[in-house]
Amino acid sequence: MYICFPKNNTKQHIYLEMRDYKNKTKEELLDVIRELEEQLANRPLQQIPCPDENSGAFSKKYGKEILYAIPDMLTIFDFNLDYIELLSSPETNHVEGLSGDDASRPNLKDIVPESEYRKIRANMEKVIRTRQPSIGAHSLMFEGEMHHYENLVCPLGDQYLLCMCRDVTSRVNAQRELAAARVKAEEADRLKSAFLANMSHEIRTPLNAIVGFSRLVVDPSYAGDKEDYCNIIEKNSELLLCLFNDILDLSSMEAGSLEFRKDKVNMYAACLEEYTRHRTKVNEGVKLILDDGDKNLYALGDRSRVMQVLMNLLSNAAKFTPVGEIHLGYEQRGNIVQAYVKDTGLGIPANRVAKIFERFGKINNFAQGTGLGLTVSRMLVERMGGRIWVRSGIGIGTTFFFTLPMTE
Repeated sequence: MYICFPKNNTKQHIYLEMRDYKNKTKEELLDVIRELEEQLANRPLQQIPCPDENSGAFSKKYGKEILYAIPDMLTIFDFNLDYIELLSSPETNHVEGLSGDDASRPNLKDIVPESEYRKIRANMEKVIRTRQPSIGAHSLMFEGEMHHYENLVCPLGDQYLLCMCRDVTSRVNAQRELAAARVKAEEADRLKSAFLANMSHEIRTPLNAIVGFSRLVVDPSYAGDKEDYCNIIEKNSELLLCLFNDILDLSSMEAGSLEFRKDKVNMYAACLEEYTRHRTKVNEGVKLILDDGDKNLYALGDRSRVMQVLMNLLSNAAKFTPVGEIHLGYEQRGNIVQAYVKDTGLGIPANRVAKIFERFGKINNFAQGTGLGLTVSRMLVERMGGRIWVRSGIGIGTTFFFTLPMTE
């Protein structure tokens, strides 16, 4: 058997006699294989020179294709910062108003905004001074959108600068989104801790009252005033129910799963119902007043949610008004309905007004309540197309306003 390999345009022969291989033993066949391996190992590797392998052949033949394949914008400037030439593909040009064939040699200050010109110029002057490459950053409007660029400037001989400009908008946006996500995660962690701290206290307090006074009410041997204890149980049960409702509503609105109906809400009927419900729940010495209003004034919204907002505002007013009056009313303002709850109570400190609608933004940290009622009220009003705000001062009371779209 002959095995042929090319060598310098000739044939190199490796001869291996394999006659009567069927009669050879295993050891003899292994010897044959080893002999073949030795001959192959000693054979010099074929060297076929590439015709384009000479130094500089690729740059001469494919120089333009190589430059056009680079996604960055490559430009030449002189030391006066006059534009000389665009080396890369015209598609990489992101300077609006600059043409790759521009022979007028505009100056850098004429083709970029003043604020970005100062940044790019400072980087170029650094390269001229140090004769070392330097990386800078700038932003430009391109096709109506703000783009961010990373600019590497290198000295090119004794008269010119090579500027390699890369679009890093996606990277900058990703960094911003990452920073925003981190802030959001930290805020979520803070809210979770605040939530657990508040809930552990707010749930335990009414439960203790319910459990304790329930035992006294059902105890046949106890002869105390069980009617007062029943009232305490009822009050704390309502407080616990409101607490769970606020938590569930807040979670549902954040998840986008809370459904709203578009109803015609008679504002007089809604206010009258909440007035009737709360007039016996205000403190002794406090007068709850339902102000006169148009009995045929209708707002557009979810009636049960409007009632919930009125209930939260009246409950807050009753809690922080030891003496005086609480006014509940509404009026038409153009094409909207503006409702209000005004009290002559303690008022809200100026440093708390801005945070009163935030989660757990309680006026008094020692007062009963979760600090979620106003947060839920704000989200409900905004979801119904209105807004809510507050006017308050220490010693002069507080007024909460909220608006809803009006309907005929």
